[in-house]
Parts: sequence; C-alpha cells; structure tokens
Amino acid sequence: MQQKRQEQQKSIDAYYNKSIHNALLSQVASEFYRRISLATLTRDNIEHRDAFSGKEAINCLLSVLCIEDRKQALSIGRALGSQQFFHDVNYEHQLLDCEHELYVFRHKKDDMSTKDESQIIDLPQGVYTPFTNCYSITCTTQHPCYSFSCPKRKGLKRSVSQSSAHEKEEETNSLWIHSVPGSIVEATSSQEIKRQESIYELIYTERNFVRDLQYIDNFWIKPLLTNDIIAEDRRETFVEQVFWNIAEIESVNSKLSKALDQRQAESYLVSSIGDVMLQHICHFMPFVNYGAHQVIGKFYFELEKKRNPQFAQFVEETERKPQSRRLELNGYLTKPTTRLGRYNLLLREILKRTPDDHPDKEAIPQVMGIITQYLVQVNAETGRRENLFNLEQIQERLSFKSPAEYADLQLQDPERQLLLKGRMKRKGNTTSESADLQVFLFDNYLVIAKIKYIDHLEVYRAFRKPIPLELLSVHITPNNNRQKRASSILPYSKSPNTSNNTIPKPSTSENGQATKSNNLSITFTHHGRRGAPPLTLYATSASNQQLWIKAIAEQQEKLAKKRHVFSMLPLIKNHFTTANRVNNTVTLDASNKKLLIGTDQGVYITNKDSETKKLTISRIVHLEKVSQIEVMPNSQLLVLADKTLWSFPLDILLPNAASQMKRGRSVSQNTAFFHVGECLSKTLVCVVKSNTLSATTIRVLEPVVVDEGKKIKSGFSIRRLVRGNPVGLKPYKDLYLPSEASSINLLKSKMCIASPKEIGVVDMKNFGVQALLDPEDENLSFVFSRADIKPITVYRIKFAEYLVCYNEFAFFVDQRGRFIPSSARIDWEGSPDSFALSYPYVLAFEPEFIEVRHVHTGHLEQIIRGKNIRCTSSNTHNSIIQCAMNDPENEGYQIVYQLERVIKT
Repeated sequence: MQQKRQEQQKSIDAYYNKSIHNALLSQVASEFYRRISLATLTRDNIEHRDAFSGKEAINCLLSVLCIEDRKQALSIGRALGSQQFFHDVNYEHQLLDCEHELYVFRHKKDDMSTKDESQIIDLPQGVYTPFTNCYSITCTTQHPCYSFSCPKRKGLKRSVSQSSAHEKEEETNSLWIHSVPGSIVEATSSQEIKRQESIYELIYTERNFVRDLQYIDNFWIKPLLTNDIIAEDRRETFVEQVFWNIAEIESVNSKLSKALDQRQAESYLVSSIGDVMLQHICHFMPFVNYGAHQVIGKFYFELEKKRNPQFAQFVEETERKPQSRRLELNGYLTKPTTRLGRYNLLLREILKRTPDDHPDKEAIPQVMGIITQYLVQVNAETGRRENLFNLEQIQERLSFKSPAEYADLQLQDPERQLLLKGRMKRKGNTTSESADLQVFLFDNYLVIAKIKYIDHLEVYRAFRKPIPLELLSVHITPNNNRQKRASSILPYSKSPNTSNNTIPKPSTSENGQATKSNNLSITFTHHGRRGAPPLTLYATSASNQQLWIKAIAEQQEKLAKKRHVFSMLPLIKNHFTTANRVNNTVTLDASNKKLLIGTDQGVYITNKDSETKKLTISRIVHLEKVSQIEVMPNSQLLVLADKTLWSFPLDILLPNAASQMKRGRSVSQNTAFFHVGECLSKTLVCVVKSNTLSATTIRVLEPVVVDEGKKIKSGFSIRRLVRGNPVGLKPYKDLYLPSEASSINLLKSKMCIASPKEIGVVDMKNFGVQALLDPEDENLSFVFSRADIKPITVYRIKFAEYLVCYNEFAFFVDQRGRFIPSSARIDWEGSPDSFALSYPYVLAFEPEFIEVRHVHTGHLEQIIRGKNIRCTSSNTHNSIIQCAMNDPENEGYQIVYQLERVIKT
C-alpha cells in the first residue's frame, strides 16, 4: 500500500513538473520558492519569521525534481544557496539536511513574486550539469566520452585550496589543547579537557564577536558618515536606522571579552567562568533593543540599495574586501541576535562538564536564566515592533478608490495586529504581474489591494472594500468537474451562531481555472449591504492556501469569543422543517417550558417535562400561514393567519382543551399586521388593515370585560366578536393613513406609525397627527434627501431621546424631532428588516446575520451569523428576544433560539 501511494505521488509530481527542467537552476528555484512553506521557527531560543528547515528544503526539492536521492537534492539545493537565493539564519554554513538548521530567503517571498516567475528578483541562473545529458551521441554510462566535464564521468578530486587551508588553520587555533603546553594537556583528565575546550570556545567566540562589531564600525559606519555615499541631510538618520544601537553592544561586550581574556590569562586551566558572566550579563539590555529593531534596519538597508546606485556599489565593494571574510553585511547585522541565543548553548556545554561541587554549578544556571529572560524579551519585542512597523508602512501606502470604498481600519490602535500577508493571483496558472493582488489579514479586517511600485517602494490601492472578519466567508471550490456544492469555511463554524450556508459559486471560467491550478482557489465573500460579489483568488501552493484558511478561521473564532454580548440558547431543534416556516414565538413562562410557535401550518405549543427534560410539541390551532400570535393576559389568544385576525380563548392552551375551545372567532379581515402595547395606561390592540384602493385603516381595540346584558350603542357587538369569553375587544378609535403602514410602536401617550416615506406620531389624547422628524432640521438632510430608504421602528431610550431605525441607518432625535448632534449615527452593515432593543444594545435582524450595536456609541459589539434569520419575538418589556434560522447542523430543518445577555450592565 505504501509503495502504491509513493508511485501515485510520483505520478502526480511528474504531472505538475512536466514543464520543469531539473538542470535549469532558474526553473528549479522558481518552483521551489512557490512550493516551500514558510513559518515562524525557533533556533537557539530566537524566533525566525518566514523560515524553513533544511529537512523541509530537501523534501521540497525531492518533490520538485521528482527524484528520491536526498544527496542529489542537497547538491542542487547548495547550488541555489551559493547564489544567495536563501541562506542560513546565522549566515554560518550552507544547506544541511537537518530539521534543526533554519533558512530564509534573501528577499521576502512577496518581493520575489512581484514579477513574472522567470524574472524573480535575484533568481539563480545556471545549468546543473549532473542533471543534463551529454551532447556526444557515442557517450554511454559504461563508456563516457572524452570530456572531463561529461555528466557521466566521475567527478575529479579537488586539491586543497588556499581558503580551505585557511579554514583548517582557524579550526586548529580554536582548540584549547593547541593553546597550552603538551604537558598541561597530558596532566589533565579527559573530562576537564572537554570543560576547558568549552570554556575556550566561549572566550574565543566572544573575542571574534567583538572583532565583528568593530569591523562594522570601521568598514561601514565610519565610511558612511564621512563619505558622500548618502545625502548629508539623511546620512545620520540612515546610519541610525540600519545599525541602531550596535555601538552600545560593542561597548558592553568589549568589557566582557576583556574580562574573559584576563581570567584566561591567570592560568592555563580556567578555574571558573560563571562569576565573570554574572558580573556583565546584567548590562545586556542593548541586545533586546537591537533585536527588536533589526527587521526595520534591514528594510532601510535594502531600500537604499535599490534607490541609490552609489550606495549599492559601496556595499558590493566592501563585501568583497578580505576583512569581510566573504560575508555580506546582513550576516554581520544578525550577529548580535544570534550571539545572544548562542550563549546558553555554550554555557550548557560547560555546565555538563563541571563538577557538582564547583562554584560554576550554581553561577552558570543563574546566567542562563537571565539570558533566557532576555531572549523572551527579544522575541516579544521583535514581534511587537515588526507588527507596529508593518502597520505604519501599510497606513502610509494604502489608498482607496473612492470615499465609498474607504473603511477605518484603525491601524494606529495599539492592539491592532497584522496576522498574515501575502500575494494571490486573480487567475489560476498565470504568470502575469497584473494578476497579483496583495492580501492583508488584520485582526479585524481582510484587505485585498492592487500593487504598484513608486521609487522601488510598494504602494497599495484597495481592490475591494475592506471586509470585516465577522462578515467574511471563505470557500474552496471542490476540484471536480461534476456540479457539487462548494465547501464553506464560515466564522465560528462550530458555534450555534452561524450557519453552513453556501455562497454563490464562482463563474464557470473561475471553476475551470481552479481545476487547472490544482484547486488552489479561495473564494472570499463579503456579506451585508456593503458587500460585493464573491471574489476568487489563487494561492501560491496548497500549504499556503491552508495557511490562509486556518488563520482566518482562528481569528474569527477569537472575535466570536471576545465580542460575546449575547449567547444563543437553543429552544427547539430537529422538529420544524424549512417547509413549515417559523414566523412568531411567544414565551408563556420564564423557564421556557411552554412556548407558543406560529408557523405556516398552524400554532404549536411546547411542554418540557420537569423530570425527564423531554420536550413535546403539539399543534393547537390548525390555520395556514400564521404570521403573528399574541397572548392577552387573562383574556385571549390572538392569531393572524392569512390576513385574518382570529381570537381564541386562553383555555386552548390547556393540555385537554375542549374541541369547542379550539374554534376561533374572526376579529378582522384583510389585516396586514397587528400590535399590542401599553398607551395611556391601557392595553391596546392596533389592527392594521390595508387596501390597495383606499387608505390604510388602523383600528384600535381595547380589551374590556363583557357584560352580556348590555350592547354598545354603535351596534358593535362584543358577543359577536368573542362569544363565550369573559373579556372582549371594544373599539377605541379608527385611524386612517394615506399610505401603507409597516410597523407600529406605542409610547406613553403616543402612537408611532412607520410608513414607506416617514414616521408619523399620533397623540392618543386628541388624535392629532404630525411627522416625527422636523423637515426644517438641516442635520436630517441625510434622511430627507433619500427616497430609497425605509423607516422601520422607533424606540424611546431616555426622556426626550428617541432612536429612529431605518433599513440603512439609525439615529437619535429629541421630542421635537430634531437630530441630536452629540449622538452617534449607526450605519448598518446589512439591510435589517426588524429590530429588537435590549438596552443599551439594539439588535438589527437581516436574513444572513444579526448586528448587535451599542445604542449610544454605535459600536458594532457582535455579529451572529446564520441563514434565513428572522426575529420571532422582541418583547422589549421583559427583554425576551427570540429568533429562528436554518439549522446549521441539520439541513432542511429550522432551529429556534433565545438570545440571552452575557454582558450585564
């Protein structure tokens, strides 16, 4: 089985590599860079970002070259590294087939993908002859041709070069046994010799480290400050940014090196080293400051090389000098950070060979503990400083097409984080530079931008409006020619706050490209009113694709936990199918044991057994298209079904209600909706009757006790309305509107009526009518200038403060209907069709999500995702808010939730 899988993998690799010539280093490098996965890896307790291990590099090259020989892969990998395509993080050695050795590209992957892959910056060039065929037609493996460079001829042994001899001489001088008389070595135990070798290594490497820092000062800093290589007005700033506080490190470590030399000079056998280290280690804070700034220094160094030819020439000439020892400046600039991480390795070797009764047995662990604290600070500060620097650069370079595309990303927020960035293509299998888009994943937004270069610097223009992560869906289209539903990665997918609804598929051409590009597509969808059509982009590799998906999902999960104002309590699931739509719910008791549900097929009641917790659901009203239900306390049950308002006695709610109790009485025909509320210290029922040929009629009814011996003079018979009931509905007032009413709210003495154009206010004492909003208020021009917006409801928040909710925004007005400038205007992300108030939060419901906003700040506190969401109960007085949506875990069924406050105010 394993062999079969290996053969299948070979076949797959061969298919995707059919355009790669193994002997051409440029093609191998391009494919290697595209496939290798980068991550934040740790070596010597120092974190290295965008790195890969030597073992990962060899595995990747085996896949690229379709070979199994790791030595061959190592050989061609070293050929790539010799042209500085990538390098060891410490600039110490060439590629090794080891998972502990880490490597990074000389240029960031984003920089290398700015052009056609055949024109990648500093792409290695050359022919790797062992993978070529001989041009001689008579050449065979058994009988190679005459040429010494024939790929089939065994390699010649190379004579020892001067550089190799010099390296061997250095290696000899780095051993303690060669620095002391032979008699001392002979008189010393093998364990002590190993200890002295370890101490000697610490001392001479410290001496070399100080020498390297002095080299930087003599051959780089001083020439740059004194010569006309960089403009005088920015010379000092540049040197400071690139080399930072390296002079402070040189000062500290020169003293340490001098102290170590003095200790070594006291005797051939160094007695102890821990006390010297303890004395100087407390001054190592400059290492932390330098390490945190290193990525910024490298940025300014590389940018100056691109912009300033004279500086680039100076760099090339200086790096070729013998004093540089064939090491570029970046290698020297990393030495302070790598040196700090190396101390513990050297001290650990000394400690292993130190006797238990030796003073160093206590001193060295103390030193190592202090250094470990420095390393933790370096990693933390480096991540923080790099994140801050990246945010500053993006803030300066990111622009938007128009004010409508702008979004406040709050990049200057101290808590803001750039989680991931990288390139994606708009078309699969394309090498066009114009197809590249830059994608930024922040902790609050996803930004997709076009890339442009101005003076060797990347600038970005938003390709689409930034997407809030709560409103983002990520999809991968299955790589299958047959039509299948797209898989979906939605925010908080394991939470009841979401639904696994799918997003419209990309176009046919997009699906075709996904197949051609080995299904590396990622489809981003921005939900809500401000959203846009789905956008399909293509990752550089399968691992990169999964990296993006994982990072987005994890951050969405964090946001869901962080922004948790309401929790979702499931009330009913696995009972109502989507064919029997749940429209309205009413809670009969505080424990949710009894619940009334109005659906397209009638009215149902639930009952939960106190002992077994089993939930039973039974239908008590057999009416079609039930859209509203309301329980009048000590009175009756009102049901609106198919535009007819019915009244039922409350006895219908009893388990064994008589059949005659289940017969309702018609109260009103052609009813659009009704509303029950308190006004003038009375309970009123407002019945809205719509007629396309005449004005809208609002009949206001008042529950009263029926006196069977009397009749109302108007001839309106209570017994005719609700026979047999002790409580009936008496007409209170009929109101007429010239337009259609969409909602009604009853206040203390007013009735607010929302119509397509405005909200009218009726004084229930004298029945005078006026508009809620003052048409002369210039601050409300954003309302009066729009004919396409729709008012939905209004809430009284405080005395003389009213929250007016439209389908696009909400705002505060006073008792005169004038805009309150000190209040925040709320602009909805979606297009809500209903609202609920749970002070100080207002909830806006739309089919795809629920927005939870703070009424005073307008801040978006939470988004609850789902499919076919509708508010089924929004009783503001008892703060019961319920909703229904498609069940994300059981397709074809609905689930009823109750939103319960988590944050108490």
